[in-house]
Amino acid sequence: MHTAARLCWGAVTALVALPLAAQQPPGLDVPYVPTPPEVVAVMLALANPTRSDVLYDLGSGDGRIVIEAARRFGTRGVGVDLNPVRVEEAIANARRRGVQDRVRFRQQDLFDTDLRPASIVTLYLLPRVNLELRPKMFQQLRPGTRVVSHAFDMGDWEPDTTVAVRVNQGTGRAMVYAWTIPAQVAGRWTLTTPEGRRVALQLRQRYQRFTGPGGVSGRLVGERIDFTLTERVNGRTVTRRFSGRVTGDGMSGRVAGGGAWRAVKVPPGAPR
Repeated sequence: MHTAARLCWGAVTALVALPLAAQQPPGLDVPYVPTPPEVVAVMLALANPTRSDVLYDLGSGDGRIVIEAARRFGTRGVGVDLNPVRVEEAIANARRRGVQDRVRFRQQDLFDTDLRPASIVTLYLLPRVNLELRPKMFQQLRPGTRVVSHAFDMGDWEPDTTVAVRVNQGTGRAMVYAWTIPAQVAGRWTLTTPEGRRVALQLRQRYQRFTGPGGVSGRLVGERIDFTLTERVNGRTVTRRFSGRVTGDGMSGRVAGGGAWRAVKVPPGAPR
């Protein structure tokens, strides 16, 4: 059974030091240990929440991340946890901090949770749960959504940012990882250069990185795109940097050194 309860930052050490039977009710397979305040601060700094954001904390425990985001930034939030004791505690904590109008807490399996409203997702879970969640995040979260995980990464999905945080009065260290859900650019595109030439591109994408013919190599941060392309310009072979934004089946921007470019995605099945 999957759970939305949390795992402590020092997984192996903590699981030895804290007997499972004392940490979780029957039926929950991930023990709950609160996130240290200094880690909460770093997670929120990486997530960069605003009043217009919606933060989902998966494995919300006593609600401290959701509550702190609401208190400091006015961010709306939803905490998800399977443990009814933790959910009631989080609701009470929100009332005490005066943010009950900005946050909600649900007793729910995180795999049954619809993540589509979220613009920020925070996690403190087991490594295997992160990996099982990864496809759901790519399916449901919009490009530009920030994902921040305490203690555990996402396997071969390279984080955009990694921060080591000193905890326990400087005697321990916790890792925080942050990603941005990238736009999807895999497929065939027709790119128009600043000089009006049309270039056919077949892009291959792996998470936020992509490659293609002509030496195309690039990276995505949400809908922002940046890549290099090697081509012939006025009889010379040049490598230029293209930057811009992806908007569905189109993208456009500027070339380093001047000039605008645009590209349109070729529909599947269209003749080559």
